Amino acid sequence: MRLFIVAGESSGDQLGADLVHQLRQHSEVEISGVGGVALASTGLKSLFPMSDLAVMGWRDVYLRLPLLLYRLKQTVDAIVAQKPDIVVLVDAQEFSNRVAAGVRKRLPDAKIILYVAPSVWAWKPERAKEIKPLYDEILGVLPFEPRVFAELDGPKCTYVGHMAEQLSLKELHRSPRDHFLLLPGSRESEIKRNLREMKSALNWLKQMHGEQTLGLAAAPGRKELVEKLLNDPDVEIGEGREEFKSLLVRSKMAIAVSGTVTLELGFADVPHVTSYLAEPKQIKNYEDHGRPLINLNNIVVGRKIIPEVIGTRDLAPQILRETQSLLGSDAPMAMQREGLEEMRAKMKEGEPKAPRQNAAECVLSLIS
Repeated sequence: MRLFIVAGESSGDQLGADLVHQLRQHSEVEISGVGGVALASTGLKSLFPMSDLAVMGWRDVYLRLPLLLYRLKQTVDAIVAQKPDIVVLVDAQEFSNRVAAGVRKRLPDAKIILYVAPSVWAWKPERAKEIKPLYDEILGVLPFEPRVFAELDGPKCTYVGHMAEQLSLKELHRSPRDHFLLLPGSRESEIKRNLREMKSALNWLKQMHGEQTLGLAAAPGRKELVEKLLNDPDVEIGEGREEFKSLLVRSKMAIAVSGTVTLELGFADVPHVTSYLAEPKQIKNYEDHGRPLINLNNIVVGRKIIPEVIGTRDLAPQILRETQSLLGSDAPMAMQREGLEEMRAKMKEGEPKAPRQNAAECVLSLIS
């Protein structure tokens, strides 16, 4: 099987690599496309650095628009030239939709899958129908997504679970929980903004909970940046997937930027505070849509079990308050863990009318 896969950021890179490993249990796979360290470990020689696509917010897109447009054309041209058996676009919704549209125009019969559904339940439900011509199937990582896409007349959507479930709770329970973990994101601009907002909580922890070991999980290639920004020898900094897992299994609590990592915290049974430093336009959309939940654990259970701190600036005081509240007594921790247990149960099975399927089998069924 000839697979062309595109991942635009660290979480998508991990999902893509996991999918390739699954596919190779069923078939020989010749892989090409765009990815990072994880996909490179499967044999992918990336068409260009994945970091070229790792942008966040309208300002980043505007500043890098010429490069993004060039990478878009380069990706579409490569797919059309190679005519792979199947194209899998992992998350990176705006870029993925434009790649799919470009390929569909030039190769109408191409088999195209989107891995990770757009959050149409929260933002612009009309998008579901708009992208229906682009994709043969969406592989959803949240259990309610097949139902939502069916109700909105979107593409076929199949729930396949999430690789975060691979985290072993048995291993976690064997490890002492003595770390306070910071997860500031993976993009350079995101890390710079979020570390600034997290520092007040970090300083308070050092003063009031000196016994608490401090850790930070840096995305691949970001350790030097984080060390420079923090300039704090008391914080243990791990870089890459294995060191992230090592820190995770020892963590009692975390502060994490909204994203896939919050679901990993949920599967690892780590109570946490979510923060999201947004641009004014993003906040307006957020307010216009009724302040929808942003933490993936909250979204799965349908209520706020994890604190969410969202704004355009000055998040530090609220992050600190939520951190103090969570560490102030055992009750908030226990309530979060009850909610996270409910999340894990829902993720394991899927919904009755859309039970969980195997991602690799979904891909293979489209080309059989």
